[in-house]
Amino acid sequence: MIDELYLVRHAAPDRTTGVPYQLPPGPPLTPLGAHEAVQTGAWLAGRGIEQLLTSPFTRTRQTAAALEQALGLPATPAEALREGAPGEKLEQIGERTAELLRQLDDSPLRCVALVSHGAPIRTILEYTTAGKIDLKPHSYDNGNCAPTAGVWYGRRDQHGWVWQLAFRPGGFTS
Repeated sequence: MIDELYLVRHAAPDRTTGVPYQLPPGPPLTPLGAHEAVQTGAWLAGRGIEQLLTSPFTRTRQTAAALEQALGLPATPAEALREGAPGEKLEQIGERTAELLRQLDDSPLRCVALVSHGAPIRTILEYTTAGKIDLKPHSYDNGNCAPTAGVWYGRRDQHGWVWQLAFRPGGFTS
């Protein structure tokens, strides 16, 4: 059963490429984004992460590549972590991320990092807290609940999941 989760939002994407943002493969990272990903990897190193899962989009795979280097773990693509498709409702994203969490809970893993996008991260935070988490103070670019390459850290105790925004590149760490 999973006791610890690290939810990593992809680093800064290049929105100037003309590549559709919400359709695979999506745009790549900017040079700043590549630097953010390295910072996030350095922060995650040594935290006992046993598995690294990533959305199949280019920006998340590139973010995960920096984490692979820092963690010494291969990143495994997980379709459930992909960006919301045009017309896909938040509830549908929540269904696929909840199913992924149930699968992880059925595994022997205890500490996992997930590299994803704003909407899937939001649904995971809401699912694990039964909607009780207050995300209003956490509104970043385009209304995302995590900054680019930011990390939400969750720990499960006897009362449920406790979350904190623990890292943002160039910002605070916890």
